[in-house]
Order: sequence, then structure tokens, then C-alpha cells
Amino acid sequence: MLKLLNSVFFPKFTNENNFEDETRFILAYRMSLFLTLAIGILSIVLFIYFSTTVASITLLAFFSVLVTTIYIFRTGKFKLPTIIFNIIGAFCCTVTLFFVHNQPHFLDGFWMTINILFAFIVLGARWGLVFTLFHTTCQSIYFYYFLDQQMEIMRNLSHEQLIATVINCILCFAILGYLGWENIRTNEVGRKKLNEAQDVLQVQYNIISKQNEEKTVMLKEIHHRVKNNLQIITSLLRLQSRELENPEAIAKFKDATHRVIAMSMIHEKMYQSDHLSTLHLREYLHDLSSDLVSSYQSGYPVNLKIDCDIDSIGLRSIVPIALILNELISNSLKYAFDDYDNCLISISFMHHQGKKCKLIYKDSGTWKAPSRQGSFGLDLIESLTDQLEGTMELKTYPETIFDITFSPQEDQ
Repeated sequence: MLKLLNSVFFPKFTNENNFEDETRFILAYRMSLFLTLAIGILSIVLFIYFSTTVASITLLAFFSVLVTTIYIFRTGKFKLPTIIFNIIGAFCCTVTLFFVHNQPHFLDGFWMTINILFAFIVLGARWGLVFTLFHTTCQSIYFYYFLDQQMEIMRNLSHEQLIATVINCILCFAILGYLGWENIRTNEVGRKKLNEAQDVLQVQYNIISKQNEEKTVMLKEIHHRVKNNLQIITSLLRLQSRELENPEAIAKFKDATHRVIAMSMIHEKMYQSDHLSTLHLREYLHDLSSDLVSSYQSGYPVNLKIDCDIDSIGLRSIVPIALILNELISNSLKYAFDDYDNCLISISFMHHQGKKCKLIYKDSGTWKAPSRQGSFGLDLIESLTDQLEGTMELKTYPETIFDITFSPQEDQ
């Protein structure tokens, strides 16, 4: 017996992953069950104390809510039968209000209110507003034209009809109270499930945060070790270059050393950064340029002008950019400046046409030997530009300008 009652009051819902629909389903079913009982009692009372016409209309509402309840219980679906039931309920209220005369209708407003609240809670705001507008219009028209007649009917009710009206009133308030109670209960269950979900999410968040922290420490350590390894390579190249006597070979070793330093500086900045996936570009450009100028010890002042409106850039893009700038600045310092006055290196790094970037490099000198076709420096710059999937334009007169446009590559 208890198992049967449990299955009646706690029907199975087909989509258990959707808590909102599940709560509406349970509310629709239990409300339909309660309405079946209440309207059934009301039908019997109206058959005894009022006319069979009013009782027949109420009986139609009883059978519609009974069918709705059975359909919801068997199928686990509630939206379509609830819509149909609300439409039938609105129809019954309207027919009773306008076509059943010599009967008290002041309680029809309560049944309309029940219909509206049921639509709002179970079907949502759109259907609730539709039924609100419909019932408001019907009730307003009725009171405007038939209020005096209704007051006269209420004064002439018999004792039995008063008893039926009281029972009707009690049932209306019982339904409204039950609807409110079920709504509050549903909200409490919803808050409980929400708190449980938040607790689960908090545990998962703590796990993910700990994992991210561990990965951050690991990545920082990797950047630190790569930087140290590159510095070791730099030291080995410098030691090896001391054994060389050919000036051209020494220069090649020096160029290779600067390329390794440029990459080492990237990992140093990444190690110091709070965001390991991007690099603060302006700071890096300034440090790289200043380091190259000081390392060549040209003996004359070189001014640096850096314009950059890009805050950060990914590691996949910054490595070829760093090597390109290393080649350009090195060649400027070695070959561009015949006149040691007003030596200027200008680097502009800007957004271009939406998601693209533009790197413009120029100096105040005139390039000589490295500007010939086939030189390693230019070949390397072109190769790195292709790696960036960009395009390069080169002007050598009246001043040397490298114009490189590319789309930043996302780190994977």
C-alpha cells in the first residue's frame, strides 16, 4: 500500500538531468492531482445544491484535469497537457461567467486566479501573461455589465446554496494555499540542490586551482631551466670564440651568441611574468634593444625609439619576432651608421587591420654589405617572416625600412 501511494505521489520523470523541468513536472502532477480531488468534490456539491448546468460545466473541468493527471503520470510529460487543461479551465470559467445566469459568480475570480498562477508557475511567464490578459478582460467586462445583477443574486441565496458557496470558497483557498505551499517547497528543494551543486563545483574548483598552481610552478621551472641552459650555450660560444683568430669567424660566433641571448631573454621574462602564456611586449622590446646596443660597445650613442600598442603576445609569435629584431638591430649597429651623430633605431609594433600586427623597423643610417641579396641575415629574416605566415616589404633608400605584417599565432 505504501509503495503504491509512493508511486502515486512521486512519479518518475523522464529527464532527470534537467532539475527545472523536473520540479515543474512534479508541481504540475501534484497540482493536477489536488485539483482532481477538489473539483470532484465541488461537482458533487453543485449537483446537490445548485443546477445541473453549473455542475455539468464543473464536471467537464473535473474530467479534463483527471485526464491531464493520468497523462502526466503515464508519460512523464507535462507541458502540452497542462496547456490544454489551462485552456479548458479558462473556457469553463468564461462559459459559467457569461452564460449561466441566476448563479453567484464572485468565486469565479478565485478559479481564474488559480488558473493564472498555475500557468505562471508550471508553463512560464509567457503563458501566465496570456491567461492573465484573458481573465482580466473577461472579469472586467462581466463586472461592468452584470455587477448589480450579481449583487441581487447573492442577497437571495438559499441556506443550501450558501453552504455550497462556502464549500466552494474553502476549496478555492485550499487550492491557492496548496499551490503556494508546493511552490515554496519546490524552491527549498531547488536551493538545496543548488547548494549541493555549488559544493561540488567548489571542490572541483579547488582541485583545478591546485593543479593549475602546480602546472604554473612547473612551467616557471621549465622556463628557468631553459634560460639557464641557453645561458650555458651562450657562455660556451663566448669561450669558443676566444680561441678563434679569424675576425669574420669571431663575428659569426658573436651573432650566434646574440641570437641565443634573444631567446634566453624570452624565457627569463616568461619566468618573471604572472601569465605564462603571454609576454609583455613593450618591456621585452626595450630590454632586448638595450642589451644589444650595450653588448656591441659601438663607442657612440645610439638612441632607441619604441612605439608599441600591443600589451602582450604569445610565445609562438615572440620567438621569431625576437630573432628578426636581433638580426635587424645587430645589422644596424654593425653596418648602418657611418655618421656617428644622431644614430637612431626606431621600432614600431602596432595593431593592423583588426587581428593582424605590423612591425616597422628603421634606422637613421644606410645599410651596406648585409643589404645584398643572398646574405644570411636577410635569408633568416625572410624565413622567420614565413614562419609567422606574414609578408615583408623592404626599402633601402632614402632610409632603410623593414615593414612586416603578420597574424599572431595562438599557443597550443
